[in-house]
Amino acid sequence: MDQTDSTGETVEKPSLTEEEARRLIEELYGLKVKSLRPMNSYIDLNFHVKVEDDVSWPYGYTLKVTNGTFSRNRDVFEAQTQMTTFLEHKGFPVPQAVPNLRGEVMSLESLRGNDNGPCSENMVRLSTYLPGSILYDVPMTLSLAYDSGVFLAKVQEALQDFFHPALRRPDNLWSLAGLPSLVKYLHCLKDERIKDEIRKIVHTFGEKVLSRMDELPQGAVHGDFNDQNVLVEEEPTHPGKYRICGLLDFDLIIFNPYVFDLAVGLMYLMSAVRDPNDPITFGGHFLAGFESVRALTPVEWDVLYYCVVARALQSYVFGHHTASIYPENREYLMVTAGGLWKLIDRWWGTPKEEIYKQWRDIQKSLRNQSNGSLEF
Repeated sequence: MDQTDSTGETVEKPSLTEEEARRLIEELYGLKVKSLRPMNSYIDLNFHVKVEDDVSWPYGYTLKVTNGTFSRNRDVFEAQTQMTTFLEHKGFPVPQAVPNLRGEVMSLESLRGNDNGPCSENMVRLSTYLPGSILYDVPMTLSLAYDSGVFLAKVQEALQDFFHPALRRPDNLWSLAGLPSLVKYLHCLKDERIKDEIRKIVHTFGEKVLSRMDELPQGAVHGDFNDQNVLVEEEPTHPGKYRICGLLDFDLIIFNPYVFDLAVGLMYLMSAVRDPNDPITFGGHFLAGFESVRALTPVEWDVLYYCVVARALQSYVFGHHTASIYPENREYLMVTAGGLWKLIDRWWGTPKEEIYKQWRDIQKSLRNQSNGSLEF
């Protein structure tokens, strides 16, 4: 996610020194800080905090100070808290909100602006910090791709029983339903050929997907299943083999077509593959894992190809747009977007039928394994 809010408004990242963050934690939560480390974030301010004399949760906590623009959406924060609580009760490893001294899981605090500018009202929250490595930092394997698809499908399956009215976010810029608005940000790109190609893909997406929205199964979804938000840990008995141990960042939760959520996961999974010659194969294993839990409907299969490239376009354009506004944070902002056009070019240049045949062949091969175990 970049420094553009859900409706396209540019937002200002909060300004808070480490010493100020320490005081905020002690005053709001009554915790004595032992260590505090800034964490990467696009539009908010996050810290990994460890406190003294805490045996209840030894991994520490995440202090999240939300930008002033997003902080106005209290109902969305309430939905996030309810969703993480719901998923935790279902057995999923997700962060949990920590109440402050007033018993609140969130509070609006008046914090100074950048360069001692005007104060803004910023939502402050503390949640449990989950141990593990982000998926981006470990080698992608076919078995890990498969397991990632299984995990996402199980989260979707669990969330079929969850709803909050704040999930109805029709103006959310990061929903694939808002793809047509992407053309307003193309001024940040220099290559006219790329801009023309993006316009064509956006038009095709409208014809192939947006015209069929009523046919797509929908529900509450995480909305941002990417390699920066999925945690993994090494299996003790299998060095070098990883398993999923956490899901982070519920900022983009939304009521949306399930296939949109799947397309997000597929796109980021393929963009994380270090071997540039084989991302589609890894995507096939991700999809095979997903469909081992829930088979796609014919309509979902029909639109998935266009949904994957749509999310890639969002990440590419918004990443470049934000980096043009905040060049000092360019390295982090371009983690995904930097090399994404190669994937977009390859994907859009490969016929849908060819990709689907490859994916169905992968699924058939996995089903035909005689022992029922998946070793790659």
